[in-house]
Amino acid sequence: MTEKPRLLLVEDDPLLRELLEMLLSLEGLEVVQAENGLVALERLQQGDFRLVVLDLMMPLMDGLLFLKEFSTLPPDRPLVLVLSANSDAETAERALRAGAAAIARKPVDQESFIAEVRALLDGGVKRG
Repeated sequence: MTEKPRLLLVEDDPLLRELLEMLLSLEGLEVVQAENGLVALERLQQGDFRLVVLDLMMPLMDGLLFLKEFSTLPPDRPLVLVLSANSDAETAERALRAGAAAIARKPVDQESFIAEVRALLDGGVKRG
């Protein structure tokens, strides 16, 4: 039996976090939740993750600050898929420059979100 890929889901909205976990679990992924960037950094120390799905707008530590801290981790760190309700190009560019491998828009379109997650798990090469 092959091991399920582990994913860290960082989202401050509890309802969206639960819905995304359910969606990702149905795709055969093991999902660990974090409600903000500070908790996410702690969770990263506790296990091996293939991908981080990261909300940008969160209390305590937002996604961009998380990416700054995340960039100091060893180079074998997981890829990062940023979730953003802010659709302006500047925010997306800042996230990509900060180390995100890709951006997914909110509200989440299930098919394109899962396709992006799969693409990063299957062949993503950029390290966040």
